[in-house]
Amino acid sequence: MVYTSLTEAPHNLKEAIDWLMALKGTDAAKNMAAIGDAIHKFLVDKPVGFTEVPALGEVKLISKEFMEKPALRVQPFVKLLLERFSKPLDKSPGVIAKAFGLVPKSDYENVVQTRGTKPEAIAKNLGKVVDGCEKFLEKMKISDHYNSAYSSGATWDASCAKDPEACAVVLVGIAPMLYTGLGALRDACNEEALKYMQFNHRRSTLGEVLEAVGYKEPDCRAGMSTSGVTRALRGVNREILNIIYDLAGFWAFYGKNKSGAVRAVEPVKPTQEEQSVKPVEPVEHPAEPVEAEQPAEAIEPVEPVQEGQSAGVEEPVKAEEPVKVVKAAKSVKAAKKAAKKVAKKARQKKNRTQNSQ
Repeated sequence: MVYTSLTEAPHNLKEAIDWLMALKGTDAAKNMAAIGDAIHKFLVDKPVGFTEVPALGEVKLISKEFMEKPALRVQPFVKLLLERFSKPLDKSPGVIAKAFGLVPKSDYENVVQTRGTKPEAIAKNLGKVVDGCEKFLEKMKISDHYNSAYSSGATWDASCAKDPEACAVVLVGIAPMLYTGLGALRDACNEEALKYMQFNHRRSTLGEVLEAVGYKEPDCRAGMSTSGVTRALRGVNREILNIIYDLAGFWAFYGKNKSGAVRAVEPVKPTQEEQSVKPVEPVEHPAEPVEAEQPAEAIEPVEPVQEGQSAGVEEPVKAEEPVKVVKAAKSVKAAKKAAKKVAKKARQKKNRTQNSQ
């Protein structure tokens, strides 16, 4: 099936990437700026809670059907995402969940507001997604046989210029499809590479996942090796997946109340200066930094002992010498002196006697 307008939503990953390529068109800078502005206007005022958007609901249903394919839904992260369509989503996670990055920020915050994101930033980030997907497509397609799901007439000017929000809705709605499809391919490559180390049954083979996301012969290299698909996915890193995830607007369009009623929470006011966060690379978004508690007042450390200096221990008091001992010593000294005088006189007397003889 060939779509003639970008307002027609794709039904699998292959078609979704074709949609992005058609959106890029021949003037990528202009078209990225236009879709960035449209997405910003669509997301920036959406409160945390659940907002019903009929046009978006139709696209979400298409993404949900794609995610329910057997080769994809067996992936744990896909199971969790599928629950967003039917179960209430916790929009007030605990401190621990936030601190350890167990819940992405865009699940419970309007990140367009809290990060102070401008249309230009959305355009730039979406450009990264388009570039990464284009590199993947170039490796996967068989040029002579490849047919895009979108005709040459499906352009921004023809499809979106008069109603930019219509195309923004499509992109927001297919974000879970892009995230799931690309993520499942990455996981399948990892499982294939480590299959000799696994003791349990693998969830889906790489070939099964490629077919599920829409890459089949004769258009694509469906039989490409694991290393080949891994190389093709080099441009689709964790940053790219995080950008796609945030564009889905999980804080606003998923997780109905049990009653099904529309419920909105006051949006979080953007901070004056957003703290920079370094992601931990894994499936989860970068963890939100936690303010450290004030440390307890430290005990002043003991100063090291300098060479030749005491360590603060008092010197023992010297005992006074007993008086008797002092007097006895003086007496002995006087006696020795007197004895020397007597001996000297005796020698002198002896010498005089010898001389007179």
